[in-house]
Amino acid sequence: MSSELLSALNKNGSKLNLRDLTKSLVTAETSPKLNALQKKVDNETVRLSALGQVRSQFSALSGVLAEIAGNPVLAVSTTTAAIMPKVTDRNKLENGTVPFEVQTLATRQVLEFGGFSSAKAVFEAGELTIEHGQWGTQTPPAFTPGSGQGSANIQVPVGATLEDVAALLSKVDGVTARVLNKGDGTFSLGIVGETGAANGLRLTAGQGDGSGTVSLSVLDTTATNATRQVQAAGDARMIVDGIAISRPTNTLTDVLPGMEITLSSAVSGSMTVGRDASIARASIEKLVAGLNDTIGMLKQMTQRGFGDTDAGELAGDRSVEALEQSLRKLVATPLVGHGDKPISLVDLGVATQKDGLFRFDPPAFDRSFAARAADFDALLGDNLRSMTEGATVSGVPDKSLASGDYAFAVNADGSATLGGFRMLGLGLGDGRRSYVAVAGPVRGLSMTVEPGVTSGSVRFGRSMVAAMAQLLDEAGQSAGAIGRREQEITTSTTANQERIEGLEAKAAILEKRYLTKFAAMEQVITKMNSTGGYIQNLVDMWSKD
Repeated sequence: MSSELLSALNKNGSKLNLRDLTKSLVTAETSPKLNALQKKVDNETVRLSALGQVRSQFSALSGVLAEIAGNPVLAVSTTTAAIMPKVTDRNKLENGTVPFEVQTLATRQVLEFGGFSSAKAVFEAGELTIEHGQWGTQTPPAFTPGSGQGSANIQVPVGATLEDVAALLSKVDGVTARVLNKGDGTFSLGIVGETGAANGLRLTAGQGDGSGTVSLSVLDTTATNATRQVQAAGDARMIVDGIAISRPTNTLTDVLPGMEITLSSAVSGSMTVGRDASIARASIEKLVAGLNDTIGMLKQMTQRGFGDTDAGELAGDRSVEALEQSLRKLVATPLVGHGDKPISLVDLGVATQKDGLFRFDPPAFDRSFAARAADFDALLGDNLRSMTEGATVSGVPDKSLASGDYAFAVNADGSATLGGFRMLGLGLGDGRRSYVAVAGPVRGLSMTVEPGVTSGSVRFGRSMVAAMAQLLDEAGQSAGAIGRREQEITTSTTANQERIEGLEAKAAILEKRYLTKFAAMEQVITKMNSTGGYIQNLVDMWSKD
């Protein structure tokens, strides 16, 4: 029955405002529950927003850690940009200054075959043989084939042009060929090898079939190398610490331990491996500022309300409180695996204040750096090294690997164990063996041992920056503290929204039900009023009579 009909009945019925009465009854029945649910949704929205702020702050701290890690305390400096070092293994760097004189750079052999009238000049068909080796300096120069690379044979088909021959030559490993327009109406075929004296090229032409306009023999260098050669293949020659050495490339990976050196010109200079106090100081100050910002936020958001102090948006959230405690514990726990004794932030010039935050202590820093500068490496870089002579360790350990010493032992079956976890062995052909860890937290590590080495130990120390970055990263993942709480709150909010929608639907049903009942009541009252009026009229008439 419509509310308009109820209004019409109400004029002759109870005269009560049944529409407002209906709303009051429905509100009394559903409003407390709706208000409670809406309050929960509002609180959850605030908490979700606060968790977003925590996530953002963790991201900011991660950025600080990445910046610090990109400026290591132990670094390599050079006196000239023509000798450019790149650190590949910080654990292998050796302190000190090394004089470095580059006498000659490694060069590639460049051959030019010129005088072609067109890039489309057609060669006769036949076979070309390309060999890698070294040309001597005598006259005439002799060629010694290299032992590393064999010869390659290419078949020049009928109708092949100069450009086609260049493409065929470029398919050979260690060879690059291209056709160049000289600008004087002629074209040249340039052929380039790889750097190093042993990477010279010798081209030998077979018997052509006479089908083209260009003889295949013009590419033969068995007797004409000197006249075709624009640049000879040569080794890089240098004097390192007074010792003359040579390499076939300008990128040196085995000259100084722990670094890759790129040469760009003949020059004299030096490289210095050392620890920079200004970098260490800046890193500590940035770390302290980032920690204070993060812990300060967590502390404010999780504080309980008392007195005039308002409760934080995440007050009582045990997951976030645990995060703050984990971060504080990480900062307070000394780092092991980096030296003879554990290293703490206090040792590096960081003091803890009464309010639980940190401050940089310059005098303590200066004393620490002067006495034990190597301790600052533990702040920025992981330490991974073998403690046994004749054994080396490399690789990236699993994030679950704890800092400490791990025993290495070779088994009778040719395998080995590291920290009790199995490693697979492989002979290297020179008496050495390589072992690779395939299980447990040591997976990702490999050991190379000299003949006779059957046991030893490996030391691993995770840096403060790496440990903190791992904590922050795991917290933000879906299974981490922040990600898990966000999911829990989102799920709860969705459920509460559904309950609100259900109550609102129930309120609409209740309102309709009450209106229907009141309409029925009004019909009865209207009839009663009508009957009463009729009787009253009769009585009035009788009274008059």
